[in-house]
Amino acid sequence: MTARHSRRAALALLVAACGRSAPPSSAPAPTSNSGSVASQSAPTSQQADRSRPPQLGKDTRPTVAVLYFDNGAIGRAAEFEPLRKAMADVLITELSQNPRLRVVERDQLQALLDEQNLGTTKHIDSETAARVGRLLGARHMIFGSFVVDLRGKMRVDARAVDVETSIIEHTESVSDDSDNLLVLLPALAAKLNSGLKLPPMPDRRGRDQNQSQTAPRSGDLRHLITYARAIEAQDSHEKDRAVALYKEFLQSSPSTLLVPQRRLAESRIKQLQSVPRFNDDAAHP
Repeated sequence: MTARHSRRAALALLVAACGRSAPPSSAPAPTSNSGSVASQSAPTSQQADRSRPPQLGKDTRPTVAVLYFDNGAIGRAAEFEPLRKAMADVLITELSQNPRLRVVERDQLQALLDEQNLGTTKHIDSETAARVGRLLGARHMIFGSFVVDLRGKMRVDARAVDVETSIIEHTESVSDDSDNLLVLLPALAAKLNSGLKLPPMPDRRGRDQNQSQTAPRSGDLRHLITYARAIEAQDSHEKDRAVALYKEFLQSSPSTLLVPQRRLAESRIKQLQSVPRFNDDAAHP
C-alpha cells in the first residue's frame, strides 16, 4: 500500500469514529412557556366570579296592577267620571305602602292602555284585564265598578283576576256615602290585600303618623275630584290645564290629606313643565 492510500484509509477511519461518538446535530426543541403563561394570565373561575359585576336578585314579590273602574253613577255620571282613574290611583298608592308587594304605577298602566288602544275604553272584562295584566308583568289584576244612587249612596265592587288563568280569584265590595270615598278606598285596599292572601299590610295608624296624614272628613271628596280632573287632562295631553288643576289640588286641599297624591301632583307638575310646548302641540296636530 502506498503512502497516499494509507493516509486516505486513516482519514476514513477517523471520520467513521467521529460519527459514532458525536451526538445528533439536531437543534434542541425550544421550551414552550405557553402553559405557564396561560396559567398565570387566565383567571380561575373564582377570580372570574369576583371580577364579574354582581347580579341583582330577581324581584320575587307578588305583582299587582289596578285598572280603572267602570262608572255606574246614576244621574251624576259626568260628575263622577274622572273618579274612574283617581280611584285606581288611590288604590295603587294604598297597596304600594306594602313593601312586600310590587305594584304597577298608574302612568305605566296608562301608557300601555294607549299603546293597546284601550285608553278610552269604558268597560273592561276579565279577559281584557288578564291580557293587560300579562303585558304589565302582573300576577293579580284588580278592576271593577262603582255605583252612586240618587241619594248619594256609593258601592264599590272590585274583582281580582289571576292573569295566568283569566279566572276571577277574589271579589270585594265596600259601601258608604259617596262623600266618604276617601275612607272606602283604604278599606278596600286592605280587604283586597287580605283576600288575595298577599303579604300583610303594615299597620295603618303607624304609617299615617309617619306620613303626617290625617283621616279624611266628609266633604273631602271634592279634593279627590280636582285631582282626578288633573289626571284626565294629563292623559288627554292638555298640559297647561293639567298643571293648573294639579296646582289647584295642592292649594285647596289640606297638606295632611291624600299625602301620596300630593307627592304625585308635585312630581307631575315638574314633569309636565319640563316638556317643551312643541311636544304638547304635536300630540294634537
